[in-house]
Amino acid sequence: MISTWSGVSAILLWYSQKDIILKRQTKPPQKATLGRILILMKTENSKYRWYMLGLAMMAYLFIAGMSRMCMPVLFKEISTDLGLSMVAIGVVWGMDPLAGVFIGLPGGLIADRFGVRLSMTVVCILAGLFGALRGLSINFLTMSASMFLFGLMAATMPTIVPKVTAQWFSGKGLGISNAVLNIMWSVGAMTATMFSATFLSPLLGGWKMVMFLYGMPCVILGILWYFTGKEPESNGTERKEDGNSVSFKNSLSHVLRIRNVWIIGLVTLTFWGSSMGMIGYLPLYLRTIGWSPVSADSAITILSGISIVGSVPVVLLSERLGSRKAVLIISIILGTLTLLLLPILSGLAVWILLIINGFMRTGVFALFNVIILEMKEVGSRYGGTAIGLVSSFGMIGAFAAPPLGNSLTIYSPGLPFTFWAVLSLMGLPLFMLVRGTEKR
Repeated sequence: MISTWSGVSAILLWYSQKDIILKRQTKPPQKATLGRILILMKTENSKYRWYMLGLAMMAYLFIAGMSRMCMPVLFKEISTDLGLSMVAIGVVWGMDPLAGVFIGLPGGLIADRFGVRLSMTVVCILAGLFGALRGLSINFLTMSASMFLFGLMAATMPTIVPKVTAQWFSGKGLGISNAVLNIMWSVGAMTATMFSATFLSPLLGGWKMVMFLYGMPCVILGILWYFTGKEPESNGTERKEDGNSVSFKNSLSHVLRIRNVWIIGLVTLTFWGSSMGMIGYLPLYLRTIGWSPVSADSAITILSGISIVGSVPVVLLSERLGSRKAVLIISIILGTLTLLLLPILSGLAVWILLIINGFMRTGVFALFNVIILEMKEVGSRYGGTAIGLVSSFGMIGAFAAPPLGNSLTIYSPGLPFTFWAVLSLMGLPLFMLVRGTEKR
């Protein structure tokens, strides 16, 4: 993983600056060292943005994707080792989003005040350390505490990272860059669900060592953010105020007065709740109804993999139609139907439902961020605070929905999916109230 990131980083650095280096070789050619390339890149915002997007993508890959999504496929092993019940597993899985309730809005305020470079440096390093700390858990309390600490960092990903795209991209590029972020989340999730339980845990000697392994690239990424990341410089094509910091008081008072932000926050509560509940429970449910461990883990891997395919087309469709809201409404309806049908159908039909759900779900997350950043009252200046407030609502749902749904397994193994489907559908009438966000 570390060597892969190093190769990707070097390619991004070279490719985004090859034209600049060639143009400047009218003088005697100089050795294109990494330091020289970085200096040249920082004088060209239009080129450097691709490297910044690369750093943002790696944050989603390692923290929001791999370090977080390794948990569902390891829960069977963890529950056996620590003696956790089904409800206890739901609580542990919910500690991550619970932390987001407390850090979502403050994380956005911090990003708007101190900038994404310093914010991401601290978040990545602490995410690596707290993620590794999960491997030292010995019972329910220590696992819950370590998940909460890791969640404080992981939950800032959807708050801070989209601000990077708002600073460096606009128009169609804003939508595509957010879709690419979700693709990297899906790649990380797919990698973690595919290899964590079936390959890495047996190879390394158990789930604890898997936690330690996933912490390493996060720390390295934080170091890269500190030494190579930067804020955009104001020029003729960028608004000057976008690169300036905003005080906590001004950011908060401004965002709290935006009606659409509150509505989208409530919709996010229902949608994130249903999504987190399904992802955490799906491998356990499939094993309960007789699927083999490999097939059950493969199901959530397929779910993440299809999300890679769906992110960009869903965003491009919203561009084509000129309506983000219409595409979101269709996506929420289709996602709800798949949840309702999951406990009813079996065999090949389950795979089809997972493909439909994965295709639409990740595009929804990208479009939520794009709608917020495209609001004239928000933009990149208040993007961190606005997305932070919305994320806080979403994390409330993501914390409460998994244990509530899991508790229904005493009546029927498939009943949690019905609960999460109803929860997702509850956000639809709220979303109808959003006004003035249609793309022109």
